[in-house]
Amino acid sequence: MEIVEVVVDQVIVALSHATVLEELMREKLEARNGLQQQAKENVVKASHTRYSFQNLMNNGMKRPMHSILGLLSILQDENTSTNQKIIIDTTVRMSTVLLNLINDAMDIPDKDEGRFPVKMMSFQLHSLIREASCLVNCLCVYKGFRFSMDVPNSLTNLVMGDEKRR
Repeated sequence: MEIVEVVVDQVIVALSHATVLEELMREKLEARNGLQQQAKENVVKASHTRYSFQNLMNNGMKRPMHSILGLLSILQDENTSTNQKIIIDTTVRMSTVLLNLINDAMDIPDKDEGRFPVKMMSFQLHSLIREASCLVNCLCVYKGFRFSMDVPNSLTNLVMGDEKRR
């Protein structure tokens, strides 16, 4: 009988340990489930935030930029002075650059590690500087300032870069 009592005692101890172990496993599982639920909620929030951002960019910036570019294209077809044509063409180019930046901002989550494809092409740096200085000159004249820009001949004209983001 003593052997039976010893075996019974050991079975009771083993069952007690099994109960404690089961409780610990249940607690760990509940903690993991809680973390998984929190992670799922975070993913849903991030998705909603991304959608809101894209909606804001589309409605708040992209559509108005398309409207501006449309109006500028109408102005390009009008009979304008040489200076006005330069201003309009420069504004079109700058607006296109801004629209490309907006598109890039909307594509950030879709790009691997935030990298954007760069398309290297040659372009004329002097022309780019003249366009930018024309825009700055317009702003300065509007504010009552004078502005002048001379591109030194020693500055390389043909350079390599991304035409879309120049």
